[in-house]
Order: sequence, then structure tokens, then C-alpha cells
Amino acid sequence: MSIRDWPEGERPREKLLAHGSATLSDAELLAVLLGSGVRGKDAIALGRELLTGA
Repeated sequence: MSIRDWPEGERPREKLLAHGSATLSDAELLAVLLGSGVRGKDAIALGRELLTGA
């Protein structure tokens, strides 16, 4: 499922703007910086992979 399909309050960029960076996980912060994922992986999944070195 694309992040665009998520409820607006759960999307990383919207959470960042509404509540600040302290409310986001490391993967969500990376997702904001990445901006988008790749085919088959949303930006948060890609951020998690970057953090784990996978």
C-alpha cells in the first residue's frame, strides 16, 4: 500500500509538520528525506532497510 493511501495523520511528512520530528521513528524521518520509495516498497520500508543495512 502506498503512503498516499494511508490516513493523513499517519503519513510521515504530515506527522512531522503537525507534531515535530520527535514523534517520528528513524525510518519515518528517512522516508521524509527520501520522498518516495521504489517499486514494491514504500519510503518507510526503504528507510528501514537502510537502517538495518539490508
